[in-house]
Amino acid sequence: MISDYYLARLTSEDAACLKPLEDLVRLTFWGEDNYRRFLDELPEYFGCKAVAIFDRNQDELIGFLLARSIYESLEVLKLGVLPEWQRRGIGTQLIERAFAEGLRRGCDRCFLEVRKSNQKAIQFYYLHDFRISGTRIDYYTDPVEDAWVMEKAL
Repeated sequence: MISDYYLARLTSEDAACLKPLEDLVRLTFWGEDNYRRFLDELPEYFGCKAVAIFDRNQDELIGFLLARSIYESLEVLKLGVLPEWQRRGIGTQLIERAFAEGLRRGCDRCFLEVRKSNQKAIQFYYLHDFRISGTRIDYYTDPVEDAWVMEKAL
């Protein structure tokens, strides 16, 4: 039985838990070593996670966001929430945490890429004031697909 969930900073210790979640939400796993390097060695990278608390004191990663700040730009690199936890405001809380950290770091805009076929994600981003600002041809692999570049002012 699930009692609650909480948000916390994504750390390199979470790298091993990301692949199963990414597989379920169709994100491309970048490898544990890369996530560890991003979060331990590169200060421009940061993230947030959502963790469910079960009655037996077992925690489960149910969502996460990975982003980076580059000068005045915040880039959302990954955002995923397990399907059974979607439409509960968790994605919104994760992205709002990223916006707040981006503003703290001096960012004035946010951008991301999303598969052109991922209508659910595109609608989510529209609800958060993103707009399509460009395209990247053959940006994704497995399967090969174009991406929309979406952007918003912070």
